Amino acid sequence: MWSTFIVTLKTNLRDKSALFWLIVFPIALATMFNGVFGGLDKAMSITPVSVAVVQDTNWTNAVGASTLIDALAGKQASTNATVDNTTDGNNNADATIGDIDIGVKLLDITEVDSATQARDLLNQGKTDGTIAADNNGRLELTLGSDTVATANNGTQDVGLDVSLAALDNVIDQYNRTSATVRTALKDNPTAAITSTFWNGIGSAMNGTKEVQLTNFKPDVMARYYYALMGMACLIAMSYMIHTVTTAQANLSALGIRRTVAPLGRAKQLLAGFLAGWLCSCTCLLIALAYIRYGCGIAVGGREPLAVLAVVVASFMTCSFGTMIGAIPKLTTGVKQGMSTAIACGLSLFSGLYGGFAMELSDLIVRKAPLLAAINPAQQVTNLFYSLMYFDSTQPFVRTCAILLAMSAVFLAAGVIMLRRQRYEHL
Repeated sequence: MWSTFIVTLKTNLRDKSALFWLIVFPIALATMFNGVFGGLDKAMSITPVSVAVVQDTNWTNAVGASTLIDALAGKQASTNATVDNTTDGNNNADATIGDIDIGVKLLDITEVDSATQARDLLNQGKTDGTIAADNNGRLELTLGSDTVATANNGTQDVGLDVSLAALDNVIDQYNRTSATVRTALKDNPTAAITSTFWNGIGSAMNGTKEVQLTNFKPDVMARYYYALMGMACLIAMSYMIHTVTTAQANLSALGIRRTVAPLGRAKQLLAGFLAGWLCSCTCLLIALAYIRYGCGIAVGGREPLAVLAVVVASFMTCSFGTMIGAIPKLTTGVKQGMSTAIACGLSLFSGLYGGFAMELSDLIVRKAPLLAAINPAQQVTNLFYSLMYFDSTQPFVRTCAILLAMSAVFLAAGVIMLRRQRYEHL
């Protein structure tokens, strides 16, 4: 049995086609994913916008404008803004409006004394835009034509369009809140002396906050990489298909010799199964290591569980390959073709082939969860999803149990078909 294990292991390692599809293909496709999708995280990030701030008389009269711009420039960030509830004769509140805590640097500011100086800096390309206050205390953002073109292009300065959208939202919120405060104080001047009024204004100013629901922040495109792992795992069926078909006397001369060999068929298949399991585990671990460290797709510090996921997935695919290899009266080529078609077909429903496939996969999970549960490619990808998106390990354990149950069914079907095979002559 040990000799059979060694011989089968050497045969698998010499199978250049299997090594290509299990090592070279996942690495090549992961490299393509990294090249195509690698900049998407940066595209959704905030990059500082260079602006010239006109600090003239209107700016001085704009309540809280300096505090807002300083916070956006990272000079200060108040976690609990304090308000001096006093008013002047014109019912203008001498206060910082709202709670300013953005946590990121949105602006690189250059202070100037006049609008003319700001326009000169903008025309010289030294700033992306200007910020000034009008007679009513409203802030106005002016952008250069080159800045707008760059933001619309989206490739020259990654993340600029996101930053401009965020900046426009913040300034718009300031203007609306400032107008609300002025109108309220005009109608009810005594409101400025009540804490309820200012607490209401502060709560209205609170923006959207990023909340982390998972144990870490996963990569945006991680799903594609682990859908690729699901496909590569199913392609590994080829090892066991080759092992089982070479033990069948009606398919090859080697099968005839192995049938009349002193070592029983059960031990031959067990040795071949262990060799195929070891080879598929090794190949998939190489692909996983490249995805994790070469492409930087993290699993939240759960690398040991990711290795366990590969072991369980490899056991399932070897069991699946045993069942396909045991189908009678089909040649090795037909069975290998079936395995490739199954791997490619099921990968469609696990979301490998782009946004449409991802939407289809999500739709199946929502509308027909049973179909998703019996899809081996989907369950392999779920192994890694459960590590990335859940704090608890229960989803991971549940997915492992589903794959082991599949393995038991595949092995039982394969054993039944092999036991029924008899030959009239060799």
